[in-house]
Amino acid sequence: MRHLAISLSGSALIALLAGCASTENQAMKALDDTGQVSLNSNYKDITQYPGNVTCGKYLATDYQGFPIYKDFVVLDTVADLKPLAMDVRIYCSEDPAAALDAAFNINYQVQKLQIDSILEDFRALAEPLSAYLRSNRTYPWTEQGLQALVEPTTTGNAPLNFPEGGYITAIPTDPWGKSYDYVCEPFAGILVPYKLQSLGADGLAGGTGVNADIKHSYLPYFDHINDL
Repeated sequence: MRHLAISLSGSALIALLAGCASTENQAMKALDDTGQVSLNSNYKDITQYPGNVTCGKYLATDYQGFPIYKDFVVLDTVADLKPLAMDVRIYCSEDPAAALDAAFNINYQVQKLQIDSILEDFRALAEPLSAYLRSNRTYPWTEQGLQALVEPTTTGNAPLNFPEGGYITAIPTDPWGKSYDYVCEPFAGILVPYKLQSLGADGLAGGTGVNADIKHSYLPYFDHINDL
């Protein structure tokens, strides 16, 4: 890990990093490519982490216009100027695998077979859900559930289009034979993303170990750990 406890303008920082590791150069270019960080902005606490990750803080303004340092995370060549607290916790860690386990109350290596099966189901469901969205301008609603991908729903609004044979032939269950928890609550015609999760071996929200919830939104974190 390389740590730079500095506070420099963007142009000065880029000049300084010209002779440093390529990861740092890539991070600065990624920040510049967003078009949202001025070269006159200041950076501090620039730190490299496993998996080609660079984290730090950049000078911005709060909602009242006062100067404030905000977190950034650069994964490979993609900069995120508004990372979630979970992003910082896992990506900006010297031991991302341990950070992931602590964040989700699991032991990934011990539970890997089960969790990887859940992640594969999430990936398998992503395409039919996207196809449903393309055809119907919305995901299935909560009360319609994932079964709306198999047969035309009779609950709520009928689908505008439904292909012969459905979007998928059957809905997978989690490693404990339980249905995945699916939620999508459109509001006033506004498209909202769906939420998908396994509630673990006990089928209840919360829990630790095999009983912990594994959410669709966790996919990038597990992918990051597996790529290390």
